[in-house]
Amino acid sequence: MDYLKSISRVVLGKDIPSFPYNIGEKVDSFEGASIWSLHNGTKKEDGTSVSVFTFDCNKQRDRLPLAKNAFKKFRTIRHPDLLKYLDGVETETYIYIVTEYVSPLKDQLKLHEDNNLKLWGLYKVGSALKFLNNDCSIIHGNVRISSIFTNKAGEWKLAGFELLSSIKEENPVIYTYGGLVVESAKYASPEVSKNSWNVLKDQEVWVTDSWNYGTLIYEVYNGEFTSAKQLDNVESIPQAICDQYRQLVSTNPKLRLSASSFIEDGLKPGGFFQNDLVQVNLFLENMNIKEAKEKEIFFKKLNNCIGNFPEEICKYKILPELINALEYGSGGAKVLPPIIKIGNSLSSTEYEQIIVAAIVKTFAVPDRTIRLSLLENLGSFIDKLSDKIVNDQIFQHVVTGFTDTAPIIRENTVKSILLLAPKLSDRTLNNELLKYIAKLQMDDEPGIRTNTTICLGKISKHLNDSTKKRVLASAFSRSLRDPFPHARVAGLMAFSATSDYYDATECATKILPCVSLVMIDKEKSVRIQAFKTADTFIKRLEKLVESMPDTAIPDPNSTENSSSLGVASNVAGAAASVAESWAGWAVTSITKKIAGSGVEGEITAQSSINPPTPVNTPSTPTKEKMGSGYLSSNLSTKNALDQNGFEISDGWENEDDLITVENSTKKINNDEGLQSSSLRTSTSIGNKFSINAASTSMKLGGTKCEFNILCIINCFIYRELYHINLS
Repeated sequence: MDYLKSISRVVLGKDIPSFPYNIGEKVDSFEGASIWSLHNGTKKEDGTSVSVFTFDCNKQRDRLPLAKNAFKKFRTIRHPDLLKYLDGVETETYIYIVTEYVSPLKDQLKLHEDNNLKLWGLYKVGSALKFLNNDCSIIHGNVRISSIFTNKAGEWKLAGFELLSSIKEENPVIYTYGGLVVESAKYASPEVSKNSWNVLKDQEVWVTDSWNYGTLIYEVYNGEFTSAKQLDNVESIPQAICDQYRQLVSTNPKLRLSASSFIEDGLKPGGFFQNDLVQVNLFLENMNIKEAKEKEIFFKKLNNCIGNFPEEICKYKILPELINALEYGSGGAKVLPPIIKIGNSLSSTEYEQIIVAAIVKTFAVPDRTIRLSLLENLGSFIDKLSDKIVNDQIFQHVVTGFTDTAPIIRENTVKSILLLAPKLSDRTLNNELLKYIAKLQMDDEPGIRTNTTICLGKISKHLNDSTKKRVLASAFSRSLRDPFPHARVAGLMAFSATSDYYDATECATKILPCVSLVMIDKEKSVRIQAFKTADTFIKRLEKLVESMPDTAIPDPNSTENSSSLGVASNVAGAAASVAESWAGWAVTSITKKIAGSGVEGEITAQSSINPPTPVNTPSTPTKEKMGSGYLSSNLSTKNALDQNGFEISDGWENEDDLITVENSTKKINNDEGLQSSSLRTSTSIGNKFSINAASTSMKLGGTKCEFNILCIINCFIYRELYHINLS
């Protein structure tokens, strides 16, 4: 059998060298149901699937007029509900008719028991008959299951044009050759069976087609039809269409219902065509004439019910209509959710060819509602987009949302970055994107500033190490000065989430001082988060300092160091010898001096992580105090920006706003001793020395004086070492 099939594929079409189609295997389920043989085929140019109907002129010479009539009518009559004709050729031995790719209706009925799909199919056939009978005054004469085919979308297409005749023709084929059709006697209407096909000349044009339409309904719901006696059995036919069905198969042709009237009854309110599948398809076919409000209601309903439709009709019928509406703007933003939902059932290749192509085009549309819908539904399709498409075709349109005048677009653009970041290239992520984020940290909308900080914290894991070190601390420090409490909380949480990215120096000298300022914030939620964040960094510091040496003071007994240190090594050695006692007596001496002065006052010794009381001088800009931090009176005031838009000298790095232990490498390093560089000796005469340390404020008698505790301590050490009188 396989050998015979291969032989037939070789023979068919070979007698026409220029025939642009390959004729494949025969569809066995259609064999014997018609004068035609149905073959699957492909177009030679691009491999598109087609169906090829073949007629052997030598074997069926008596039925040749029927085949020629069908070929003629295929070429001259077009309607969306008729089988779509693509090409054809007639030779002395064969007639070939090429159509869209279809399958026999019998195959679909075996696979699907969906009653709504059957009703939609009956509507399509009835629509085709209405066009032929009412609009063209044409009798089909061959309506049956074997004359109906289904395309990829599962839609029914009417064919079987062997008897298709216009009553205006001089010699209609149906009157002469009606009896040559396969099983014509079984499907003939009562008046034809009693007389002949010529009796139709005196009847309405739809009479025989209405009868065959009734037998088709019986076949669809009951299976094979053998005789007119079976038509009285309506048990399997839906109750909603029983009355109309009985009128279709009435033995009196004058009482017979036309296909046009059948459709009208079904479309009435509460009619049998009032189901979701039929109504959705009808709306899509007429969407261009619908009002905007109607479209909005329709797409909202469609998104809720589309999961109940057959997969084939969703992929090949509904989806193309939706994409067309999306690309040309007739559907608006609401059309996107059902597109995404249907797209989930597509293969990766189909998704890229159909959905991705449409999405890329839509991102270029300037309509805000469409852009908002794309951003809100980004999570539904981001996994299907390749990195190349995101970087080359989508990101360039997304970034326009950062500067949009509508806050909702800016906010959703920020949120979309969480999904796009893993697919962005290193250059795009660490340079171009960060410029926009830096600007959004100064946005007028507090919610956008807050979300920007959250976004930066979440995408930080995708940044390279140099960018993390350069950007994160400055960006989060800026958010701690934001007047919006939630923005400050976001900054603190971002610091905690990214704590592993900072070294000991950054934690101790830059981040903890910033965090300490908001520990006394006016908002409780900020204070609570500040203490949690501080605890996170203190614990991290404890781990980091475990690897640090016990002291940075070199061993005085080392021969390597003794020759190079000179006087400084002697001083360092002497300082080490009194390291255990210097703090106690130094503080005591200071207390005695102050007590002995007889002046009432208060000494406020602040640690390196607490800010000094700001002193307003003519050369120092006035700062507005917000919470516990110092906020510039103009939030949008810009300092010099680096290549990513972040301040090179961030507000937290200025002496007015940020307290840093700027002599951290020059002052006391450990509780056990002093660095050799903290006591600077000079080789010049008089043993002059200079000290640089963090300052603290002292308030004496209402006059503010700047004292340096470490300076005094160091002076006392020098007094003990060199017997210098400092009084």
